[in-house]
Amino acid sequence: MLCFRVARNGRHLATAGVPDFGVLSSILTWVRRPDDESNAHPELTLHVGGSVGRQYREHLTWCDVPIHAGDVLTLEVREDLEAEAPKERRVDAEAGLDEVGRLLARKKHLEEWLAEVNEALRECGAA
Repeated sequence: MLCFRVARNGRHLATAGVPDFGVLSSILTWVRRPDDESNAHPELTLHVGGSVGRQYREHLTWCDVPIHAGDVLTLEVREDLEAEAPKERRVDAEAGLDEVGRLLARKKHLEEWLAEVNEALRECGAA
C-alpha cells in the first residue's frame, strides 16, 4: 500500500494510506481574508486525509494541525509502511443513495439553507 509519512519539525504526525482504491491527500493551506481575524493572523494548516468506499463516500482524516512560519514539513511517499488508523472517519450523508435520493437530499439541504438566508435578510430589514 502506498503511504504518506508526514512529520513537522522532525516529529511524526501521521502515516496515512488507503488500501485498494481511494484518494490520499496532503494539503498545506494559507488563508488571509480582509474582513475577519485572519487579516491580522493568517491561518496556516496542514491536512492529511483521503476517502474510500463506493464512489469515495467515506472521508478520512489523519491530521489537521496548525502550522507556523519556520516549521519544516516532511512528506515521504512510501510503499513499505503500514498506515495508521485515521483519527476521524466520516461517511458522506449521500452514501448509499441512488440518484433520486441524492437529489432529494440536496433539495432538502438547499431549502434549509434558503430558510437561513431569508431569516438573515429579515433580521437586516432587507426582506
